[in-house]
Formats: sequence, C-alpha cells, structure tokens
Amino acid sequence: MLDALKAEADLSEEMAFVAAPETSDVFEVHMKGVGGVVLFVVVSPAQITTTTVLWGRDELEDPEAFEALMLRSHRTLMPLSALSIDKIGDREYHELFGTMSSTSPLPEIIEEFKVIAENAIELARELGPKASA
Repeated sequence: MLDALKAEADLSEEMAFVAAPETSDVFEVHMKGVGGVVLFVVVSPAQITTTTVLWGRDELEDPEAFEALMLRSHRTLMPLSALSIDKIGDREYHELFGTMSSTSPLPEIIEEFKVIAENAIELARELGPKASA
C-alpha cells in the first residue's frame, strides 16, 4: 500500500509518507496540507487503522469532562473517527483513530487520512488544552 500511495503524483504537495524501519506494514503520513498532522498507519490483511496522537490526557484541565462530551457527541464532531486513551511510556494520551477495510480503494484511503487530520485540527482548536489560550 505504501508504494501505491507514494506513486500518487497528486499527493506530493499534501502528504509525505515515511516507512517505519522495523516493519513494512506500519508507516507515517505527514499531512503537509492539513497543519502538519502526523498519522500512524497500520495495515493488516483485514483492515487499515489510522491514528494520530492529540495531546496528553494530563494536559487538559478536566479530562473527564472532555471524555464525557466526546462520548455524547463524537458522531457529529468527528465523522469517520473515534477517540481513545492510550498509554505511551508512562503517560496517557488522547488519540484519534479510524479503521477501514484493507480492500478499500486508494481514493477512500486518502480521504480517510484527510478526515482524521482535519478532525484532529478541529478538536485541538475547539477543545484541546490550548483552545482557551
């Protein structure tokens, strides 16, 4: 899949693709056209999972209130995306992710990347730790 994405000439201005050195089914997508958001993509035989780290859970003034809001409204706030809390090292982070079939056509995969990146930017702007700053 990474080779197919790199071959898309129209994407060079919007996205840069970086393979993870230790595995061929994980790569990064640097969304140059969407605020520089970095997506992490895992490809398995059944599905493609795309994730981006939003911010440390401890960076929010009231993480529980944010999480409750997202559970109640994520369908309207984040189409095609879901929120998770994941541990990286000793810290918990809010991550935005989406999954789709590994047989999805390339244009749909590219659209998924754009939607997740746009949702991450919008969440950061509206509800992130620096939103009120």
